[in-house]
Amino acid sequence: MLNERVLDKGVRPFITLNIAESADGKIAPIGGGKVNFGGAEDRQQMEILRAEADGVVIGCGTLLTEDPPLLIRDKSIQARRVEQKGAPHPRNIAICSSLPSQLESMLFFRNPETEKIVFTTEKTPAQIRETAKRFAQVEVVSVNENGRVNLREVVERLHRIGVQKLLLEGGGELNFSMLQAGLVDEIYLTVCPFIFGGRTAPGSVGGEGFPFDKVCKLQLISHRAGQNGRIFLRYTVLDEVPDVSPSPYFPAGVEIA
Repeated sequence: MLNERVLDKGVRPFITLNIAESADGKIAPIGGGKVNFGGAEDRQQMEILRAEADGVVIGCGTLLTEDPPLLIRDKSIQARRVEQKGAPHPRNIAICSSLPSQLESMLFFRNPETEKIVFTTEKTPAQIRETAKRFAQVEVVSVNENGRVNLREVVERLHRIGVQKLLLEGGGELNFSMLQAGLVDEIYLTVCPFIFGGRTAPGSVGGEGFPFDKVCKLQLISHRAGQNGRIFLRYTVLDEVPDVSPSPYFPAGVEIA
């Protein structure tokens, strides 16, 4: 059965989700803040994926907690990207229903090396949108049924301005929303040898979650063991919903295939 969430791929970029997570599925320990635990191999993979992308997108939570300029720091990868795409870094893209009032002091906006695009809504006051225009291209889009940024409109606009490959770098809320909307084509997942635990520690995919009959199905493309206990996985996101049947083992339970 085909997944009705999927948007026609001819009107949007090819979208890759890149995640590094602990063995228990967390992207940070309790207490928040940026914790780099992926190691050198994961960083190199991320930079290669950034080099292949026309844009890298983050959500408002990542923008506020990490304030990251999305750069390629490896000079050899930079040089190859300049040769292939004409710029050392991909477009830096942020999606935020309401832009932060302190944006003019944020590194994401102030970094002079990057071309920036922000997608927001009418929830951002006009004065803040005008301030943002000093640093970035500002796109005001509609909201969805939940009052959040209409992600389908975002990816359609990106496609129209020439973004053919888009790299999604979280956080968990945006990752879920993009998956829920059928807007992720493949996933690079680095599983790292740590247990973070904690009911409040953020996971790689947050949001409301999928009911059992609408979970997101994946197909493994490749896997390899890296250095220091890390595992590198690559999946295709399938355009179908799972097969669900009664469980032969648990009363009132179901089997998902």
